[in-house]
Amino acid sequence: MLLLRIVGGVAVAIILAIFAEMWLKRGQTPRPLAERMRDGMKDTAETEKPLGMEATDLESVERAQRLSEISALKNKDVRFK
Repeated sequence: MLLLRIVGGVAVAIILAIFAEMWLKRGQTPRPLAERMRDGMKDTAETEKPLGMEATDLESVERAQRLSEISALKNKDVRFK
C-alpha cells in the first residue's frame, strides 16, 4: 500500500511539473534548434564557414580541381581504340 502511494505521489509530481512548465511557457513560440545552438557558440572565423563545410579543406579541393582541368586540357586529343 505504501508503494502505491509513493508511485502515485511521483506520478502526480511529474504531472504538476509538466503543467507548471506549460503554464510558464504559454504564448511563446519555440525557438529553432539552430538559434538555440548559436547562442552557446562563440563567434570565430571557424563558425562563419557554411554549414556542412566545417571539415572541408577548400584549398586542397581547389588544387585538385585545377589539376583535373590541366590534365583534361593536356589529354583532350587522346583517342582510344
